[in-house]
Amino acid sequence: MAHSQSHDKFPAPMRVLHWSMAFLLIGMLAFGLYIHELPLEDPSKFLLYEWHRAFGVLAFALVIVRLAVRLNASAPAVPQGIAWYERRAAKVAQILLYAAMLGMPLLGYIASSAVPEFPGVPPLNAIWFFGLDLPLLPVEKNYDTTKVFITIHKYVGYAMIAVIAAHAAGALKHRFLDKPENDVLSKML
Repeated sequence: MAHSQSHDKFPAPMRVLHWSMAFLLIGMLAFGLYIHELPLEDPSKFLLYEWHRAFGVLAFALVIVRLAVRLNASAPAVPQGIAWYERRAAKVAQILLYAAMLGMPLLGYIASSAVPEFPGVPPLNAIWFFGLDLPLLPVEKNYDTTKVFITIHKYVGYAMIAVIAAHAAGALKHRFLDKPENDVLSKML
């Protein structure tokens, strides 16, 4: 027997965006960790960075769409049986996730835009986006700038992994350990 009626679910566009972005972001985080570990001499590293940047631009576009949908759609109420501190934690996690979903691509774009030319490394003159060349941001080509923004990008990624894990753990806790009326996961399925 289902724990919630269809009117207790998030609207379909919100559910589709939620799960699409969940798979995209988890994939991007894992892919970023993989690419980071590749040695600079690996010929596939720069091609993989192109794909990482393209999917990062896609993630940024989707989060903008997601925000627009969220502002124009009504979400089901949080079950009353969920403790105040869990509600607060969920709200903080949501804010952190949106900040990271917006910030990560911007940090990566700035870092990429600042990459100077290096001998033996293909120059970066645009951000490849599935056949389109997006312009670089007007920032000074400077290795130190790139390094700072890549470092911030990396640590925001680690924070995002932690928040996603906490978000998933909270949803699973409400699904399997709480009373059926506190199952928030069913609202997003």
